[in-house]
Amino acid sequence: MLTIFLALGAWRIARNHVLARRIGAVEALGSITVLCVDKTGTLTYNRMSVHALALDGERRAVDPRISSLLPERYHALVEYALLASRDNPFDPMENAIRSFADCALAGTEHIHGDWKLAQEYPLEHKLLAMSRAWQSPDGREFIVASKGAPEAIIELCHLPEGEAARIIETAKGMASDGLRILGVARSWRKGSLPGGQHAFPFHFLGFIGLADPLREDVAGAIAECARASVRVMMLTGDYPVTAMEVARKAGF
Repeated sequence: MLTIFLALGAWRIARNHVLARRIGAVEALGSITVLCVDKTGTLTYNRMSVHALALDGERRAVDPRISSLLPERYHALVEYALLASRDNPFDPMENAIRSFADCALAGTEHIHGDWKLAQEYPLEHKLLAMSRAWQSPDGREFIVASKGAPEAIIELCHLPEGEAARIIETAKGMASDGLRILGVARSWRKGSLPGGQHAFPFHFLGFIGLADPLREDVAGAIAECARASVRVMMLTGDYPVTAMEVARKAGF
């Protein structure tokens, strides 16, 4: 009799286009009280696009479809975000930055197709920022671009406490719209390249805000879990304010 009930359970969920490889999974599914889900790519589509820029405390909403209308004063911010991204990216954020920059900076001196990459400094556990050092066209110095979590970029720039606090407030304001926030900084160096990112005298440029749309059926699925007395928890390494706004839109 127990086997029959489990088989009926597997049949019922199969009607909702779900296959159960193990009968025990069907039994366990009916007894869960907490469901933990990833945010990016599960609750959202993981299809990023640039939606906002922040420079000197001024925030500007942008439409990625008409980014060619971007004012000149924002060009350096986009330029160095692009220089800090890989040439053939697989990361959705870097793809979004490259697509936006290709349009916004087209026909300007901010695109450097002939520059030579000298060294890349990847993300570290204690420093969530990555930098790329490019050799200048005359070969006399290195131009360095960095992007990463707001706190990491502020740390690299060694900003005074008051200025750092104001910049963080700007990041929180952008994140409150559910945007993923990346700080951008630039630097330069003559002579040999150092072993770590902290050796560069970085200058803070601003923030890029990226949107990742919520899947249409997420709110309904979470509401259905609530009716079944299942508590849903979202797991993410995203900026806390961004995560809270995405959770609010999803109906947590």
